[in-house]
Amino acid sequence: MGMPMSRPVHVNIHDDLKMRLRNAEWAAGERLPSEAELAAHYGVARMTVRQAIGALAAEGVLVRRQGIGTFAAQQQSAEGRDELHAFAQEMLRQGHEIQTRLIKASVERPPPAAREALRLRDSAACVMIRRVRLVDGCPAIVQSSWLPYSRFAGLDADPLRDGSLYATLEMRYGVRIARTRLVFTALPVDEAEAAALELQSDEPVLVIARTAYDGANHAVEFAESVASPGYSVDTIVDCRPAG
Repeated sequence: MGMPMSRPVHVNIHDDLKMRLRNAEWAAGERLPSEAELAAHYGVARMTVRQAIGALAAEGVLVRRQGIGTFAAQQQSAEGRDELHAFAQEMLRQGHEIQTRLIKASVERPPPAAREALRLRDSAACVMIRRVRLVDGCPAIVQSSWLPYSRFAGLDADPLRDGSLYATLEMRYGVRIARTRLVFTALPVDEAEAAALELQSDEPVLVIARTAYDGANHAVEFAESVASPGYSVDTIVDCRPAG
């Protein structure tokens, strides 16, 4: 199958597979063809297909199961999307390469904002996960997440399956994010985020506070994302009214 060459081949394959998934060519939970079969279909190397599948898995569109295969995921509503996923989708559409790099994963006491959002006791511990999203090798968003240790013990050992925290929660703990609440604030960057994003300490950044809830309306994650000023708000979350 011939593919247009104006963008990287793996991006075109990503978009084609995503369209086929949206058209229900594979139902939720159905296994996709193997990487070798898809590579033969598109006339590319397996590594190229692997890049496209990895990006779709990071977006939560596909689920990889080691030793079994790749499966179509349940489609999530726009309300429940991780803003890092929305950001990745927009960057991929523009032909950029997206990577997620884990900075830190540990068990520690949460800050007051996380403890309040998650409704935890003062003595409760959280799994804290900090990662940075890179666009073409340049840091764009750094995100810190706190999740109740009582519910997600062991998450710090392997927090980002296919580069996605939410995919990990679903695969390992059976927790699917049903909705999120986002609060946007413009603030001067602090020292830790400035280092992660390679910014000057006095530069302004967009800070996104997110609380994520499961289907039972229990808060499962509190996160703070700091976006580099080089990327606009609409690449992080689509604020346009539906219809």
